[in-house]
Amino acid sequence: MTTEDQGGVGGPLINKDGFPVHPELWNTMWARAEAVHPDRRSMSKGIRGNADLPQVPIPVPPTLRSAQPVPEKLWLIQKYMSELQYDYTGLQFFEIRKNRPLCRLMDVAKTIIKESLPIKCLEAVILSIYLTSDLSGVNRFPIAFRSKFEGETYKHIVLGVYYNGRFGALGLSRRNTLMYKEMRFKTLLDLLNHYISSYRDCCHTVDRIKLGLPVSHDKQSMESILWKYMVIRPGRVSNKEFTQQCDTFSRQLRGQTAHQMKYAKQCRDAAGEQKPAGNSGTTSDSSDVTNGSGTKTKTLKNSR
Repeated sequence: MTTEDQGGVGGPLINKDGFPVHPELWNTMWARAEAVHPDRRSMSKGIRGNADLPQVPIPVPPTLRSAQPVPEKLWLIQKYMSELQYDYTGLQFFEIRKNRPLCRLMDVAKTIIKESLPIKCLEAVILSIYLTSDLSGVNRFPIAFRSKFEGETYKHIVLGVYYNGRFGALGLSRRNTLMYKEMRFKTLLDLLNHYISSYRDCCHTVDRIKLGLPVSHDKQSMESILWKYMVIRPGRVSNKEFTQQCDTFSRQLRGQTAHQMKYAKQCRDAAGEQKPAGNSGTTSDSSDVTNGSGTKTKTLKNSR
């Protein structure tokens, strides 16, 4: 498990200048690695400039055949992302601006494939969207979790998938139980409860789940992803209310397009039908969510 800020002193390290990585940023990454590694400088000296290091195999994106079952295609996509490996370097190699048009995020996904470097959870979601774009019968939607452990706030995101009456998920995490989920869950409630149970096994408590709208299959779309369509707070609602909210989202997912769901939300917002966040465990509001006292909870800045 990781906090949202793994950058250490000076904040998170994000590569905003593309490739090759700027030498100053590269040196900063190594300096931070030396600061936390038990072998300090001897570790970096054994790697940097060492021409005798073994060649690292470059993962190859899966070739998806039309005859393959969809669950098998999703597993191959997950297998490829797992081969890229989770990014433990302390440097986020690919900058993800969530408000950018989908076509620009797909360009980032292409760069991820080209560079074949380790990635974190948000980068994995963008890559998953790109690799599943040709699976027209699969609904893809972001699922973001916020959890608490020993007073710290942690965030994580996966790509929910729905096909032929079954739910699953694609993603990456430091914990194997918090990423890929097979297409075997009959309801969205079952999928979310499985994640909540996995968090509990890691001694974390999930206090917020954000469900986004289905993502377009058009890789050239100029629309932005709506990452926050419905917000559910498992600790503030009864099991019955939790079930109702999951069922409501699932019905909309099956029967409406993303445009229809977005339009319906805008109509509710305009009519003022939403409940204040402090009085309910569920909201469709796209504004910042606060706790019951009206103050924002402590969050950190990088994704798992």
